[in-house]
Order: sequence, then C-alpha cells, then structure tokens
Amino acid sequence: MNAFLNELSDGKKMVDKVFKAAVAANEAKAIYGDKVVDATLGTLFDEDGTFVALDSVWEPYESIDKIQKAKYASSIQGNPDFNQAIYDWLFGDLDVEIKCEIIATPGGAGAVSSTMKNVLNPLETVIKPNLGWGPYKTMASEANITLTDYNMFSGNVFDIRDFKKTLTEVMKKQGKVLAIINDPCHNPSGYTLKSDEWDNILAFINELSKKGPVVILHDIAYVDYNHEVNGWKKHFKKYNDLAENVMIVIAFSCSKTLTAYGARVGAQVVITKNNEQLENFKNAAIYSARSIWSTVNNSVMKLFSTIINDDKLREKYMIEKQFYIDLLNDRASIFVNEAKEVGLSIYPHTEGFFVTIKVDELEKEVLNKKLQDNNIFTVEVDGGLRVAICSVPKRKLKGLAARIKNII
Repeated sequence: MNAFLNELSDGKKMVDKVFKAAVAANEAKAIYGDKVVDATLGTLFDEDGTFVALDSVWEPYESIDKIQKAKYASSIQGNPDFNQAIYDWLFGDLDVEIKCEIIATPGGAGAVSSTMKNVLNPLETVIKPNLGWGPYKTMASEANITLTDYNMFSGNVFDIRDFKKTLTEVMKKQGKVLAIINDPCHNPSGYTLKSDEWDNILAFINELSKKGPVVILHDIAYVDYNHEVNGWKKHFKKYNDLAENVMIVIAFSCSKTLTAYGARVGAQVVITKNNEQLENFKNAAIYSARSIWSTVNNSVMKLFSTIINDDKLREKYMIEKQFYIDLLNDRASIFVNEAKEVGLSIYPHTEGFFVTIKVDELEKEVLNKKLQDNNIFTVEVDGGLRVAICSVPKRKLKGLAARIKNII
C-alpha cells in the first residue's frame, strides 16, 4: 500500500468549470480587451465592468469596531443577534410564527454540505434537479453519498410528474428522502417556481412522508434578487402546513444577499413540527460546524444584523439592491427576447442571475470551445451552457443571442 491518502480521498482532483472558464476569459481579455464577452462568474458586475460591492453594505462595515471584527463569534451556532436578524429577514413580514432553528454557516455552501452530511448515511442517495449547481455533486461525493436527478422541466413548466416519480423511487429504496430545490431564481436557468407548483410539491411531500422522513433542502441563494423582493417570502408561510415527518432546511446566503461573496456567511434555517428531530438536527449541525469550520465570520454576522435592525441602513440597502434587480431584469429581457427572435433554444427563464442555453450533452464541450474561439465565454452545466447575465453589460448582451446561434 503506497498511498498516504485514504481510499475515499486518493485520486480527488477539483476541476471547477466556473473558475476554469473565468481563467480562460481573463486570458482572452488580456489579448482582445473589450471584445471579450465574459459570462462566466455568477457575481454582480456593473455596466462598466466593475465588481459590485454595495455602498449600503460596506460603509456600515467600516463603523464596526476592529475588536468586533477580530473576535470569534459568540457561539458556534451563530451570534444570537445574527440568528434573530436572519429570522426577521426571512419571516418578519409574515403574520404567523415559524418554528425553526438557525445555525450560522460559511455561506449557503456550508448549509448545503452540512445538511447532506448529517441527513444521509454513506452510499445513500440525495436527489437534485438535472439542471443544477455543479458543487452539489462535489458535496455529495465528499459526504460519500450518491446522486440521482429529477427532470427540472416539462415544456415550459416544472416537471412535477418526474419529481414525484424520482422521490417515490428513492423513498422505496432507502426509506428516507433528501431532495434539493433551488428557488427562486434557479441556478442556472433563472426559473422561479409558481405558487401552484409549490403547492403541488408540498402536498406531495406531505403524502410521501407517510412512508418515511422527507427532507427538502431549499437553496434560496438568490432569494433577494427576485421580482417580488421581500414579497416572495410569503411562500414560507406554507411551511407551517407541513406534516410532522417533513423537514425543510433552508440554505440562506449572505454572500448573495449582501454581494459579500468572499465574506462566507450564511445559515441553515431548519423547520419541522417534530420537536425532537429539530433538536437532534440542531445538535448535529453544531457538532459538524465545530469539527469543520468552527465558527463563521464574526464581523459580517454583526454587519448583517446591523443593517437589518437599523431602518435607515436597511432602506438604503433595499434601494441600492433594487437598482441591480432592475438591471438584471433589463439584461434578461435583452438576451431572452433576442434568443426567441433568432431561435436560440434556452431553458424557461423568469428572473435572476443566469440564463442557460439548451445544447446536446455530447456536443456541449465542443460548442463551448467554439464560443471561446469567438471570445464568448460561458460555463458548461448539465444539459447546457450557462450565460451569467449578472456579469455582462447590456451593450454586450445586445446581439449576443444571434452571435451564439450562428456559432453553435
């Protein structure tokens, strides 16, 4: 035996398609400059190509005492004022109380990976959309669990039939279900589920839970960039109608909400009527936190609670964020409408950071290389090529659909 690594770790090699594509785009920009269309990174850029760091976020950060910035968090579970601010931000406008536990995590990614690790046994199966965020696969592999997909779309709507079929099959096989739903502003399609689609999902999982525990990992990374803004959050009220054998784990991302991607702060928000299981999940999540990342960024937890609890700071933030929601809508309108005009096939899109072009899986890599040869940089995802409209100015989106159509 010659390997220093264990059998599960020996041979691991991270090839992140997003960052790989971004590196290629930067190399092209060094040669061709403004001719390059860089639609790789899922982070907000202004119309002049500047990374967006919201003034309404980072000006209050400067007022936080340096000792507060330097200190550890006050609790592994998260600072109490941060956890309360998360609750208020998500549920504060509802006319009902949502019983939950909140555990601070390093970004939404920490919430997703911790949930996978603690819900399923090794070699059991997590269910994800067939069109989904790439790191779901990496996180499942790291937790030594397997993956299966439900089909995301049937025509221009959510494929509820395949969702039901897939979850039922997994329940029959392992007696428990963990399924991921990324909504609103789904990455990478930009689709937001309609209210009746959510009603159908929740009615089904209530019924399915008669056969075993059902856990829905609700990834809401882009929740604060949907058309309804805070109005969308009325959806959470529906979680009070779940059966006792259902648990919802919301993965919240301060990274996206505050455009503070490098700050690495987020939260698991765990909802279930089963008080014993709620306590067990909280304890397991805190145990995992201490063993993997210890505590999360203290200064940004303080920043989030400061903004949320100060009416003036909150209003300033909401106004500035709305500017970028409107900008995203303008960009999407350009690309989506032109795609329809020229016959470029895309997945159903409602809102958000991304639009994804439908391409044959076997041809995806070749077609992406053709685009790169023409200074258009997208990201390969399952079933398509993702265009990050969040990072492309409107002037470069005009005519882009036709260019892509002609190339591929």
